[in-house]
Amino acid sequence: WILDEDGMGLDFNARNFIQRYTLALLAYSLDSQAWGVTGDETVNLRVVESNFSWLSSVDECSWYNVTCTSGVVTGLWLDEYSLIGTIPPEISRLVQLNFISFRRNCLYGTIPSEMGQLSTLTYLRLQENALSGTVPDSIFGLSALEILYLQYQYNNDWACTRSSGEVVNIYFSEGDATNGMNLGLIGKILDDNLANLTSLRDIRVGYNHFSGTISPKISHLENLGILRAENNKIRGSIPDEITMLENISEIWLQDNYITGEIPQNVGAMKNLENLKISGHRGLVGTLPPSLFELSNLEFLYLNGNSLIGSVSENIRQLTKLIDFRINDNSFNGTIPDAIQFCQELEILDFSHNDLSGTLPSGLFKLSTLQYFYLRANSFTGSISEDIGQLTKLIHLLVDENKFNGTIPNSIGLCQDLEKLHLQESGLHGTLPDGLYDLMNLQDLYL
Repeated sequence: WILDEDGMGLDFNARNFIQRYTLALLAYSLDSQAWGVTGDETVNLRVVESNFSWLSSVDECSWYNVTCTSGVVTGLWLDEYSLIGTIPPEISRLVQLNFISFRRNCLYGTIPSEMGQLSTLTYLRLQENALSGTVPDSIFGLSALEILYLQYQYNNDWACTRSSGEVVNIYFSEGDATNGMNLGLIGKILDDNLANLTSLRDIRVGYNHFSGTISPKISHLENLGILRAENNKIRGSIPDEITMLENISEIWLQDNYITGEIPQNVGAMKNLENLKISGHRGLVGTLPPSLFELSNLEFLYLNGNSLIGSVSENIRQLTKLIDFRINDNSFNGTIPDAIQFCQELEILDFSHNDLSGTLPSGLFKLSTLQYFYLRANSFTGSISEDIGQLTKLIHLLVDENKFNGTIPNSIGLCQDLEKLHLQESGLHGTLPDGLYDLMNLQDLYL
């Protein structure tokens, strides 16, 4: 194409010959019906504006979603382009690339090791494709890399259409149902090699089949703000060294094979806003006292573990908490009245524990609460008429407890209530008139 059909008619010695050739090769390598026809009718490339389509005769820096600086290609933004195929290793010839974003396409095969030659790369976004194999060691040599997104390479039901009209679904290996289910990326991802990415600020590798453990050297990533590695096969304990990440705001490790205890010094991560380490039956012990020093915490998911002990009155310090889930553990004791200081709470799930006692009055001061789950515990006493103060409730599930008394009439003030589960709760008596005022109620169990 570049020799016989390209309207630019570049000479081999032209300054931009290699980068124009490389972009053309990328276009020919990745099939898609979503791209419009230009030039050679066998190549389907998107016509956004006729003068700016790929393989048009204008300067390649004007091609759609190609970014250049002083005539040199520095970025490729090809998100949701319905691209099908493998990433060509020749992409490494674009030596000044800072940004690569191929999010939500139908790319399969492995990540080419040659991408590790892109020494200026700061953003690498390949999420929501069907990539497989291991992450090349060369990628961990990209010292300038700040953003690494590899999440959702498996169990991702996303289809693209070839130029021939054939539909490719990346739920399957190489998009072909006869090849079986695509398993995503494998190998170690949070081991010692990760510490070489000293500029890293944000890593998201969830929904793959990564394995291995979390290296104590993760503490070397001083700039790290977001760590998401949920739904993988990562094993072992959470190293104490992770608490040295002073800039970290999000940690997602749910649904792996984590064992041991929550690091005692977890409260040292003062900027932490989002902590999700649910779904690990091997995670044991009590809640560290320092956990309640995380005053910026908004989301705390500890559900589905094997944690014990009680919830401290120091929960009063988590005033920004929006979503708090400790369901499916073995917590005991009572709900602290200090919960009332968590005035931003929208979701509170204490279900399936060994909690007991009466419901504290402070619980009914959570005016923003929408989803409230207490099912399968041993709570006693009555449910106060103050429940009517929780006017934003959408779900209220308090079944399988040891309450007594009647259903409070004030429940009728919870006009947004859609789901109400009271079966086997211990409540008795007649149905209050207020129950019939719940016009949005869809799911009622008595």
